[in-house]
Amino acid sequence: MPRPQKYTDSDITAAIQALAAEGEDVNPMRVRMRLGGGNVRRIKAILADRPDAVPPPHSDPTALPEALSREVQLLFTETSQQITALARKCWEAGSVESTSHARRDSDRLRQQIAGLETSLATSTDLVARLERQGEEKDRALDGRGVENAKLVQTCEGLRAALRNAESDLRASQRVIENFERNQRQDREEIRALQKRIEGLVGEIAVLKARSSASKPPKAASPRRKVS
Repeated sequence: MPRPQKYTDSDITAAIQALAAEGEDVNPMRVRMRLGGGNVRRIKAILADRPDAVPPPHSDPTALPEALSREVQLLFTETSQQITALARKCWEAGSVESTSHARRDSDRLRQQIAGLETSLATSTDLVARLERQGEEKDRALDGRGVENAKLVQTCEGLRAALRNAESDLRASQRVIENFERNQRQDREEIRALQKRIEGLVGEIAVLKARSSASKPPKAASPRRKVS
């Protein structure tokens, strides 16, 4: 069974409306941060269904997997905290220490910000690569689904052909059985006819014998006197 959804569509819509009322930039990542969690794809779909929705750019990093979304969110949070701490430190250093020391802190802050921006760019590239891999896997799954459908159709055709062959075999067996039964009947009729012929031959022989016995013997011819 699918896992029940932690946040309903109404919860997501309410978070979107709250961000819009505060004048914040409404995007799936901010909505997810406002909710404290949620599926980024669902949030993105609900944002796309809004009447005033603006199509996201092609390289929008909001369609992240959940694990990477958490990492990016933590990265943003840590970056904000570091920037705030460094800015406060620079401000305090500028108030107390010399201008050169504040400049060194400012340069270090810029370097740290540049490093964080590089890390963010690397994470964005990784997310884009993962999204491309996911799309390729989806296409591969679609192709396998088509192949499976073809295999199912082929199996159904083979089953139908097998059923037809079995039906033809049963019909052939019935024909052979009928032929053998007719042969047996013909043999029996021939044997009966042979017996009848033999009986008739015997009766004819008996009749001939009786006929010969009932005939009278031939009379002797008279001899002529010699004068």
